[in-house]
Amino acid sequence: MCGIAGYLDGGAPTPRGVLAAMTATLAHRGPDGEGTLEGDGVGLGHRRLSIVDLVGGAQPMANEDGSVVVVFNGEIYNHLELRGELEARGHVFRTRADTEVLVHLYEERGARLVEALNGIFAFAIWDRKARRLLLARDHLGVKPLYYARCGERLVFGSELKAVVAHPGVPRRLDPTALSDYLSFLYVPAPKSIYRDIWKLP
Repeated sequence: MCGIAGYLDGGAPTPRGVLAAMTATLAHRGPDGEGTLEGDGVGLGHRRLSIVDLVGGAQPMANEDGSVVVVFNGEIYNHLELRGELEARGHVFRTRADTEVLVHLYEERGARLVEALNGIFAFAIWDRKARRLLLARDHLGVKPLYYARCGERLVFGSELKAVVAHPGVPRRLDPTALSDYLSFLYVPAPKSIYRDIWKLP
Protein backbone atom coordinates (compact mmCIF):
# COMPACT_ATOMS: atom_id res chain seq x y z
CA MET A 1 0.00 0.00 0.00
CA CYS A 2 2.76 2.51 0.96
CA GLY A 3 2.30 6.05 2.22
CA ILE A 4 3.85 9.42 1.42
CA ALA A 5 4.07 12.71 3.27
CA GLY A 6 5.98 15.94 3.01
CA TYR A 7 6.13 19.70 2.79
CA LEU A 8 7.51 22.61 0.83
CA ASP A 9 8.34 25.64 2.94
CA GLY A 10 8.05 29.11 1.50
CA GLY A 11 8.47 31.01 4.75
CA ALA A 12 9.49 29.84 8.22
CA PRO A 13 11.29 26.49 8.12
CA THR A 14 9.57 23.34 9.34
CA PRO A 15 11.16 22.22 12.63
CA ARG A 16 13.33 19.09 12.69
CA GLY A 17 11.42 15.97 13.64
CA VAL A 18 8.12 17.02 12.04
CA LEU A 19 8.65 15.02 8.85
CA ALA A 20 9.48 11.90 10.88
CA ALA A 21 6.28 12.40 12.89
CA MET A 22 4.23 12.85 9.72
CA THR A 23 5.73 9.74 8.15
CA ALA A 24 5.25 7.73 11.37
CA THR A 25 1.47 8.24 11.16
CA LEU A 26 1.58 6.14 7.97
CA ALA A 27 3.48 3.16 9.43
CA HIS A 28 0.46 0.88 8.96
CA ARG A 29 0.57 1.60 5.20
CA GLY A 30 4.20 0.53 4.86
CA PRO A 31 5.71 -1.81 7.45
CA ASP A 32 8.69 -2.86 5.28
CA GLY A 33 10.72 0.33 5.31
CA GLU A 34 10.84 4.07 5.68
CA GLY A 35 12.86 6.92 4.30
CA THR A 36 13.03 10.68 4.42
CA LEU A 37 14.74 13.51 2.61
CA GLU A 38 14.98 16.97 4.15
CA GLY A 39 16.82 20.13 3.21
CA ASP A 40 16.56 23.40 1.35
CA GLY A 41 12.97 23.96 2.49
CA VAL A 42 11.58 20.62 1.31
CA GLY A 43 10.76 17.37 3.10
CA LEU A 44 9.75 14.06 1.52
CA GLY A 45 8.79 11.04 3.60
CA HIS A 46 7.88 7.48 2.63
CA ARG A 47 6.60 4.31 4.29
CA ARG A 48 7.10 1.22 2.13
CA LEU A 49 5.16 -1.96 1.51
CA SER A 50 7.56 -3.95 -0.68
CA ILE A 51 5.94 -5.35 -3.83
CA VAL A 52 8.19 -4.62 -6.84
CA ASP A 53 12.00 -4.91 -6.41
CA LEU A 54 11.97 -5.99 -2.76
CA VAL A 55 15.65 -5.10 -2.27
CA GLY A 56 16.27 -2.02 -4.42
CA GLY A 57 13.08 0.00 -4.21
CA ALA A 58 13.81 2.20 -1.17
CA GLN A 59 12.45 5.74 -1.25
CA PRO A 60 12.82 8.68 -1.59
CA MET A 61 14.37 7.71 -4.94
CA ALA A 62 16.41 10.02 -7.18
CA ASN A 63 17.72 10.14 -10.71
CA GLU A 64 21.46 9.76 -11.43
CA ASP A 65 22.53 13.23 -10.32
CA GLY A 66 19.97 13.63 -7.51
CA SER A 67 18.25 16.57 -9.20
CA VAL A 68 14.85 14.82 -9.38
CA VAL A 69 13.52 12.97 -6.33
CA VAL A 70 10.25 11.06 -5.88
CA VAL A 71 8.12 9.50 -3.16
CA PHE A 72 5.47 7.20 -4.57
CA ASN A 73 2.49 5.13 -3.49
CA GLY A 74 0.97 2.71 -5.96
CA GLU A 75 1.83 0.59 -8.96
CA ILE A 76 2.69 1.55 -12.54
CA TYR A 77 1.34 -1.30 -14.69
CA ASN A 78 3.21 -0.27 -17.85
CA HIS A 79 6.55 0.38 -16.14
CA LEU A 80 8.44 -2.28 -18.12
CA GLU A 81 7.33 -0.77 -21.42
CA LEU A 82 8.23 2.75 -20.23
CA ARG A 83 11.59 1.51 -18.89
CA GLY A 84 12.46 0.08 -22.32
CA GLU A 85 11.63 3.38 -24.02
CA LEU A 86 13.66 5.36 -21.48
CA GLU A 87 16.68 3.03 -21.68
CA ALA A 88 16.59 3.40 -25.47
CA ARG A 89 16.87 7.17 -24.90
CA GLY A 90 19.97 6.71 -22.72
CA HIS A 91 18.54 6.63 -19.20
CA VAL A 92 20.37 4.36 -16.76
CA PHE A 93 18.37 2.44 -14.16
CA ARG A 94 19.84 1.27 -10.85
CA THR A 95 16.80 -0.71 -9.64
CA ARG A 96 13.99 -2.86 -10.98
CA ALA A 97 11.36 -0.77 -9.15
CA ASP A 98 8.52 0.88 -11.03
CA THR A 99 9.24 3.97 -8.92
CA GLU A 100 12.44 4.72 -10.81
CA VAL A 101 10.50 5.07 -14.07
CA LEU A 102 8.90 8.21 -12.60
CA VAL A 103 12.11 10.21 -12.15
CA HIS A 104 13.39 9.38 -15.64
CA LEU A 105 10.01 9.98 -17.26
CA TYR A 106 9.84 13.35 -15.48
CA GLU A 107 13.24 14.23 -16.97
CA GLU A 108 11.77 13.56 -20.43
CA ARG A 109 8.26 14.97 -20.10
CA GLY A 110 8.04 17.16 -17.02
CA ALA A 111 4.54 17.31 -15.50
CA ARG A 112 3.12 15.63 -18.61
CA LEU A 113 4.61 12.32 -17.45
CA VAL A 114 1.19 11.40 -16.01
CA GLU A 115 -0.18 11.11 -19.56
CA ALA A 116 2.04 8.05 -20.13
CA LEU A 117 1.20 6.27 -16.89
CA ASN A 118 -1.14 3.30 -16.63
CA GLY A 119 -1.68 2.42 -13.01
CA ILE A 120 -2.86 3.51 -9.61
CA PHE A 121 -0.66 6.07 -7.94
CA ALA A 122 -0.08 9.12 -5.81
CA PHE A 123 3.35 10.73 -5.87
CA ALA A 124 5.38 13.82 -5.16
CA ILE A 125 8.32 14.75 -7.38
CA TRP A 126 10.83 17.36 -6.22
CA ASP A 127 12.75 19.09 -9.01
CA ARG A 128 15.77 20.60 -7.25
CA LYS A 129 16.94 22.73 -10.19
CA ALA A 130 13.54 24.30 -10.88
CA ARG A 131 12.56 24.28 -7.17
CA ARG A 132 9.25 22.75 -8.20
CA LEU A 133 7.13 20.23 -6.32
CA LEU A 134 4.72 18.19 -8.43
CA LEU A 135 1.88 16.28 -6.77
CA ALA A 136 -0.16 13.81 -8.84
CA ARG A 137 -2.80 11.10 -8.48
CA ASP A 138 -4.01 8.38 -10.80
CA HIS A 139 -6.83 9.26 -13.19
CA LEU A 140 -9.53 7.42 -11.21
CA GLY A 141 -8.33 8.65 -7.81
CA VAL A 142 -7.73 5.17 -6.37
CA LYS A 143 -4.71 6.30 -4.31
CA PRO A 144 -5.46 9.13 -1.88
CA LEU A 145 -3.52 12.39 -1.58
CA TYR A 146 -4.40 15.28 0.71
CA TYR A 147 -2.79 18.72 0.83
CA ALA A 148 -2.94 21.96 2.78
CA ARG A 149 -1.76 25.37 1.66
CA CYS A 150 -0.83 27.32 4.80
CA GLY A 151 0.51 30.73 3.86
CA GLU A 152 3.66 30.06 1.87
CA ARG A 153 3.88 26.41 2.94
CA LEU A 154 2.42 23.35 1.20
CA VAL A 155 1.93 20.16 3.25
CA PHE A 156 0.77 16.83 1.80
CA GLY A 157 0.15 13.23 2.78
CA SER A 158 -1.58 9.99 1.87
CA GLU A 159 -3.88 10.41 4.87
CA LEU A 160 -5.30 13.35 6.79
CA LYS A 161 -3.45 12.40 9.96
CA ALA A 162 -0.11 12.80 8.18
CA VAL A 163 -1.05 16.34 7.11
CA VAL A 164 -2.33 17.45 10.52
CA ALA A 165 0.85 16.08 12.14
CA HIS A 166 2.56 19.20 10.76
CA PRO A 167 2.20 21.96 13.39
CA GLY A 168 1.65 24.61 10.71
CA VAL A 169 -1.63 23.07 9.54
CA PRO A 170 -4.80 24.28 11.31
CA ARG A 171 -7.37 21.70 12.46
CA ARG A 172 -10.56 23.64 11.84
CA LEU A 173 -13.58 21.46 11.17
CA ASP A 174 -15.52 22.26 7.98
CA PRO A 175 -19.23 22.28 8.92
CA THR A 176 -20.28 21.77 5.26
CA ALA A 177 -18.02 18.74 4.95
CA LEU A 178 -19.41 17.38 8.22
CA SER A 179 -22.94 17.79 6.85
CA ASP A 180 -21.87 15.99 3.66
CA TYR A 181 -20.47 13.15 5.73
CA LEU A 182 -23.64 12.78 7.77
CA SER A 183 -25.72 12.85 4.58
CA PHE A 184 -23.61 10.70 2.24
CA LEU A 185 -21.28 8.81 4.66
CA TYR A 186 -18.24 10.33 2.92
CA VAL A 187 -16.85 13.77 2.12
CA PRO A 188 -16.95 14.49 -1.63
CA ALA A 189 -13.72 15.72 -3.23
CA PRO A 190 -12.09 18.16 -3.26
CA LYS A 191 -13.14 18.83 0.35
CA SER A 192 -11.96 17.04 3.46
CA ILE A 193 -13.41 17.15 6.97
CA TYR A 194 -10.95 20.00 7.71
CA ARG A 195 -11.50 23.46 6.28
CA ASP A 196 -7.84 23.98 5.30
CA ILE A 197 -7.09 20.52 3.87
CA TRP A 198 -8.13 19.35 0.41
CA LYS A 199 -8.16 16.12 -1.56
CA LEU A 200 -6.12 16.37 -4.74
CA PRO A 201 -8.64 15.76 -7.57
